[in-house]
Amino acid sequence: MRIHDKLREQRRPGPSGFSEENRGFVYSEECYDQRMGHRGENFSRFQDRRIGHQRKNGQKYHFNRQLQENLGCARGERQEPRFDYRKGGPRHIPNDVELWNRITIKNVKVTKDELLRSIIEGCPEPFVPVYYHLRGEFGFFFVESFRVACAIQRLHITLPVQGKIEFGENRRMPIQNLPIDERMQIKLKHVLERRYDPLAQSLDLSNFHYDESLCHEYYVPLSRPMNMKEVMRIIAGNIKYLKSLDLSNNKLRNLDNLEILVDKSVEVKALNVSNNNIQSSNVFEKLKGLPLESLMLADNPIAKRLKEKSNDTYRREIRRFFSKLVILDSDVLPVPVTFDVKLDRYEMPVTQPKFLVNEGVNDVLHTFVNQYYRIYDHGPRSELSELYNEDVMFSLTAAHLPKSEENQFNFGAYFKESRNLMKIKQSSVLTERVRHGRSETIKLLEALPKSVHDPESFRYDVTIITDTLMSINLKGVFVEGTDPKGVFRSFARFFFICPTPRGGYCIINDLLFISNASQAQKKVAFKRVETPLKIEPSTYPLGLVSVQREMIAQFSVQSGMKATYAQQCLESLNWDYNAAAEFFQQMALAKTVPPEAFQ
Repeated sequence: MRIHDKLREQRRPGPSGFSEENRGFVYSEECYDQRMGHRGENFSRFQDRRIGHQRKNGQKYHFNRQLQENLGCARGERQEPRFDYRKGGPRHIPNDVELWNRITIKNVKVTKDELLRSIIEGCPEPFVPVYYHLRGEFGFFFVESFRVACAIQRLHITLPVQGKIEFGENRRMPIQNLPIDERMQIKLKHVLERRYDPLAQSLDLSNFHYDESLCHEYYVPLSRPMNMKEVMRIIAGNIKYLKSLDLSNNKLRNLDNLEILVDKSVEVKALNVSNNNIQSSNVFEKLKGLPLESLMLADNPIAKRLKEKSNDTYRREIRRFFSKLVILDSDVLPVPVTFDVKLDRYEMPVTQPKFLVNEGVNDVLHTFVNQYYRIYDHGPRSELSELYNEDVMFSLTAAHLPKSEENQFNFGAYFKESRNLMKIKQSSVLTERVRHGRSETIKLLEALPKSVHDPESFRYDVTIITDTLMSINLKGVFVEGTDPKGVFRSFARFFFICPTPRGGYCIINDLLFISNASQAQKKVAFKRVETPLKIEPSTYPLGLVSVQREMIAQFSVQSGMKATYAQQCLESLNWDYNAAAEFFQQMALAKTVPPEAFQ
């Protein structure tokens, strides 16, 4: 007979679950909530597990003694429950959910402080109660250790008003997410203020969920993204100088919400994330902008895994993200092997606002672009028709960055006409969304949302200049609508322009790409906002392009002549502004300019 069959035969339950022949067995009751969210006893299940010993021929045969010793349970104590899906355990609990032991107290008649103090003082195991709250006559709080939960259940405490403290059934369950209301925000600010050392410019957030000012009333673990995001927001908005940040012992799996410190240019030089649950070095990808000199990463799965390969592999992998790192896990790193060169001689060149193959077109380019966007932003866009060729071709493409603020994802007005080759595969749709002709182009431009462009963000590249064609690549930032604090967009525009018989330029091809602006672009946008020029109704001939109109207006102001005479002077010298100015000075000295030419 197999041992399992023998044990099954010996275990013939009597009224109490034990038989006379089977007194030698000691059982443990495993109790947990079968269905999370239901709190009645009808939904609990007891599961017996044989962990004791069997008497046979005067000898003892022990079963799972090693398991008992590992759990630290005395003979006959309940073991910490483990969810076994094969035995009907909850199937919807993810692996990353933290399970706590809920302690229930019946018929609460005393204050929270008196009740918790008496339990803490009476319990032989030290513990910190978390998230105490009342529901009717029942009081609840959570403890992390199952050993502590067992010890609390065995307490016999009597209070003057309360009488004997009666404990209900323990439950193994996650603590619910608590909304961050205004009261909790105030509490968090006070806690951060207390934990901040202004002299050392350091902030200690270790074991944050056990903070004495928070834990008895709230459960605010930084391992939950909602809480971490709120704490980082408060730090970025209230702590100006921060050189050292301690996030140890917080069960963190990622550091995504620390990215706000990079965006706010917080100069953190020492970071402690030891004793967490960081699995991959990729969590540091978003923190590359931090000038870290010291990093504590010990007691994380990623540190253990990399160190098993070699210490050099560990150091090299972390230094891939933080090149200035000097100390890693309290060990001074060796100086990296580099080439003996002066770095300042080989630094990348400074980004220039424009690149022109011919500097002679600078004034024309600047005037053309600024006049175009003055009309596009502030004037009726129908006036742009003068700048487009009769057979112009126009196309629009829109796409959004994968990680951005929620309000920047609304591209509905642009997606209707977007010709994104990565999204649209039907050739017929791609063909339909290319606008042909001046009227179709202007009709589409008028349908796009109103905008305000930032001229200071414009970057130009003019790569082709011939007698018959000029290629302009323009990049910049604008805001949808008229509110400077509205939704920021990034754009890139490709103009192909050619000269006209009247001496100006017109657009023969226009390609517009729109996306949401990055954090870096938003940070510097509209820092020097100029008062927008009001576009008056045009008094110039319709055949003139905006560049010529700008030249006429400027020449009229400098010479004091009326616009019509300024135009005649420029046209007579083929729109050469410097030659026209010199000619006017000669005419003025000779006093041959008619008096009616002046305003």
